[in-house]
Amino acid sequence: MSSHAHSPVTWADFLRLPERPETGKRHELHDGEVVLVPPARPLHIKLQKRIEHLLEGLAAERGVVTIEFPYRPAPNLQYWFADVAYIPRADWDAMPPNDYPVYAPALIVEVLSPSNTPAKISRQRIVAMSAGTLEFWVVDPEKRTVLVTDPAGAKTYAAGDAIPVRLFEGSVFVDRIFDV
Repeated sequence: MSSHAHSPVTWADFLRLPERPETGKRHELHDGEVVLVPPARPLHIKLQKRIEHLLEGLAAERGVVTIEFPYRPAPNLQYWFADVAYIPRADWDAMPPNDYPVYAPALIVEVLSPSNTPAKISRQRIVAMSAGTLEFWVVDPEKRTVLVTDPAGAKTYAAGDAIPVRLFEGSVFVDRIFDV
């Protein structure tokens, strides 16, 4: 039995792909593998917008909170979309308009969906935090929990808990996230 090794897709190769395939799915690049990501379901979108709104209230003028933020945490082999991201104002203002700089947002929130695997989320967290992300949240709609990883470690927050957002010196109540 033989196995066929596939060469990783480079950043240059990835840029030659169509921006959005006809299927409505979008491309991400995970460790040199092109991954098609299916469209989000309504609950996913509602949670993204709710979290965006809650974080915008804390971030104020310090930066930008946005959904579906594309980022490139490494020079080659990586390109992801954050469900929700916070980008400090100086970083936002310095972003080139027509290029994809190597960059990872200060805060990334991923809302679990059927296409997410624990391995994918774990890899995304490791890659992003290695590239400078300071907080990485994993929101689980089924369990109604939020796993927050920062340089000090990881902690799961549930109903009745407040998640301290150290970037803004404020907090987000878990119950408010799931109040969609």
